Order: sequence, then C-alpha cells, then structure tokens
Amino acid sequence: MFTRLIRHALLFALSSLVGLTGTALAQGYPNKPIRLVVPYAAGGFSDVLARALAQKMSEGLGQPVVVDNKPGAGTLIGAEAVAKSAPDGYSLFFSTGTALTIAQHMFSKLAYNPEKDFVPIGKVATLPYVLLAHPSVPANSFKELMDYAKAHRGKLNFATPGNGTAPHLSLKLLEFASATDFESVHYKGNAPATTDLLSGQVHLLFDGLMVPAPHIKSGKLKALAVASLKRFPSLPDVPAIAEYYPGFDAATWYCVVAPTGTPREIVARLNAEIQKYTGDPAIRERLIAQGAIVEGGTPEQLAAYLKSETERWGQVIRRANLKLD
Repeated sequence: MFTRLIRHALLFALSSLVGLTGTALAQGYPNKPIRLVVPYAAGGFSDVLARALAQKMSEGLGQPVVVDNKPGAGTLIGAEAVAKSAPDGYSLFFSTGTALTIAQHMFSKLAYNPEKDFVPIGKVATLPYVLLAHPSVPANSFKELMDYAKAHRGKLNFATPGNGTAPHLSLKLLEFASATDFESVHYKGNAPATTDLLSGQVHLLFDGLMVPAPHIKSGKLKALAVASLKRFPSLPDVPAIAEYYPGFDAATWYCVVAPTGTPREIVARLNAEIQKYTGDPAIRERLIAQGAIVEGGTPEQLAAYLKSETERWGQVIRRANLKLD
C-alpha cells in the first residue's frame, strides 16, 4: 500500500513537472526562428502557399518562420524530419494528405507513425483537381467523356504524377464511381505529365487549376470537370463531378502539424496565426482565383478530418490493391 502511494505521488509529480515545463515553453514562445518544413521543391504551388503562410505567421509571431524545403520519397523525408524533431513549436510540417493519410496504407513500414507522431495545428487550404483533356479527345463535356470511355474501353489513357499519388488514387476513385476503366500512365511528377498532355501523348490528367489555367484559356487543354463538391467560382461553366457521382471529392489539401508533445498553448498560438491567414479576405480572393479553397479551422477539426481521410483513402487503396513496397 505504501509503495503504491509513493508510486502515485511520483507519477503525479512527474506529470505536474511536464505540465509546468510545457507552460514555461509556451510563455516564452517564440524566442527564435521557426522552421516550416515543406516536403516539395521550391517553386510549385505548395511551396508558394507555404511561403505566403510563413510570411503572415512571421508578422504575428514576431519571429521569422523559415521555409525549409525537404523534397523526396513522396513527402516522406520531410515528414520524418519533423516527426523526429523536438516538440517545442520550432519545427512544423506543412503537409498534404500523402504523408498523413495515404502513406500508411501504401507502405508496409514507415519511419514515423502518422497518427502518433504528429499533433494537428490547423488546416490551410484545399486545391481541388480539374479533369483536363487534350483537344484531340472526342468529348467536350464530362458526360460526353464518360459515354465515350464506356463505349471505347482502353482507348483513353490517363496520366498521373506517379503510382500511388493522390491524383492516381483520384483516378481510381473515378473508375470505381463510374464503372469505367482508363489506362494509367505514371510519370515522375506533374510537370512531365503536363508536358505530354499538351503534346497529345496522353489524353487526360487530374491537376490543380493554377498551372493549367493559361492552357485552358488558350484552348490547348479542355477543362471537362472539377473534382470538388461544388463548381469553381473561376470556372462557373465547368461541372463538378459530384453532379454526376454524388459525394465525389478529390483534391490536394494543406495543413500544419507539429511533433506530438508540443504544448497545447503553443498549438493554440500557432492555430490562431493560421486563422489570421485563412481569414484574410485578400488572401482568400487571391487563392480562389488560383482554384484553391481557403479553410482554416481548429486543431480538433483537423484531427477529425485526418481520421476521415485516412479511412476514405484506405478503402480506395485496398480496393485497388495498391502497394509501393
């Protein structure tokens, strides 16, 4: 009995000490630059969005928020780097769904645990996909495309930025919803896939709006549908796939997470800065024009979203029988 009381007293004292340490960290936070790890190379939409967010956060926090590009291994290198960092609020991960919701289903072994090694801070934006077609495709609407695909199975190929990537999984989702098959052509990234789409080497591609927008305007590419639940304000005449297959939703989305153990007070402070960014009307208008949806939200809302996305894409991956190792 006496030994048990001593044990409980020690555990209580330890938990109190941890709480006090977290509070002390939060009270002096931040007092040095913060690293925002982006798992992509500089120059793309993800990097541009992260740098805009970092600048806004720097203004509110009074310390530089420095973007640290760590591309490679399909975002896994950046995720591992942050997962193994100190949980003090000075190493953050600007993540997409690949690292946090898809990778655990695609790989038998990861160097980090998406559910246990990160604490959600806030969602930033969603970039729904646009279904793009080369002008040679004999369809000028989404309905015409699906009718043609069903009548001419194997005639149309569909480019992806890589096997197991979010656009590839979105293609599988479309195939399941429509009971139609396309020939997948995998590339090493969106850039070469877009190049071959423009030249007519491939027929179709899922991509965000920002890069293909000029090609759509010039007529070099056709936008046949958007993969959001509703139509884009910037493409009002282009239907949402969900109008034909209710609930269809496919996109790249962006959020910020930190290593597990980061004090709650620091998480709340960082979330407040993200909310300032996502709540800025000028920023929202600019991103909408680029085909992005600004969202924001609480850490709890992000946690629920991560759980639902993990389950949703896990079902797609199992049904498609996809594995990368």
